Amino acid sequence: MISTEINYGDVYLVPKKTVVDSRKECDTSVAFGPRRFTMPVYPSNMKSVVNAASCEYFARLGWFYTMHRFNVSVVEFVADMQQKGLFASISMGVNEDSYQQVSDLQAAGLTPEYITLDVANAWCVKAERMIKHLKASFPGSFIIGGNIATAEAARELEAWGCDAIKAGIAGGRVCITKNKTGFHRPMISTVQDCAAAVSVPVIADGGIVEHGDIAKALVCGATMVMAGSLFAGFDESAGEIVEISGKLYKEYFGSASQFNKGAYVNVEGKKILVEYKGRIDKLLLELQEDLQSSVSYAGGRDLAALRDVEMIRVPR
Repeated sequence: MISTEINYGDVYLVPKKTVVDSRKECDTSVAFGPRRFTMPVYPSNMKSVVNAASCEYFARLGWFYTMHRFNVSVVEFVADMQQKGLFASISMGVNEDSYQQVSDLQAAGLTPEYITLDVANAWCVKAERMIKHLKASFPGSFIIGGNIATAEAARELEAWGCDAIKAGIAGGRVCITKNKTGFHRPMISTVQDCAAAVSVPVIADGGIVEHGDIAKALVCGATMVMAGSLFAGFDESAGEIVEISGKLYKEYFGSASQFNKGAYVNVEGKKILVEYKGRIDKLLLELQEDLQSSVSYAGGRDLAALRDVEMIRVPR
């Protein structure tokens, strides 16, 4: 039996009666772990999207972020962020270097507020060991586990101790896992399955093409949304600027690409050039205004209204 599954572009949301005088009254803030954030969307923890400066920028604005895990001194990063009075959100892998980073943080007396276990398929024994190690080492940290794509996987990560789960495999613009391996699930189906299976927050990771896709992910049960290409190409984004025929672009590449790995080994990502877009503050304001509009169309005053919206499938 072959099941049919759907992506963000396959559905739309049915409007309800608007109850606010102005969409500006709608509250887009979200409680996530020990803090509340301005918006339920944040940039992917990719080397071509975020760096220390951009993470500080988002933290100061009251947006969530996660620093990538590639060639990063977590001790220096956590110490710097916390000395500035900001929260520290880092990424970890599952190999020996990550266990050493845990030891280094403990030796320095540092506890990150948020730790994301960042592996291609977190439904594995190495992830289970690391999640349990992180929970034992940092009982005060909010542990995010990912990525997974099924209800069964989500339930296991919750049982292992994750405080939140990141759902989505092979949905990103520069991810070629589905091309190289044949494995992938469309995001609407993924988020619905995973969110319904667990009691902890679910992060919808990947596949955001239009701003309205953020609202669709929340309707499916996501608490937060992670996006890569959406945040690429700006002054505040990581990535090198490239000039071609007098036009400026920024590099954007996947974490499993040879450009991130430094070698062509187990490559499941690619590099593209995205148009240089200037300052990111215009995008952040537009994202908030668009989500405020979504809440108003949902007939509410805050994000809770998106939990009770009818979704319809529209053939492409």
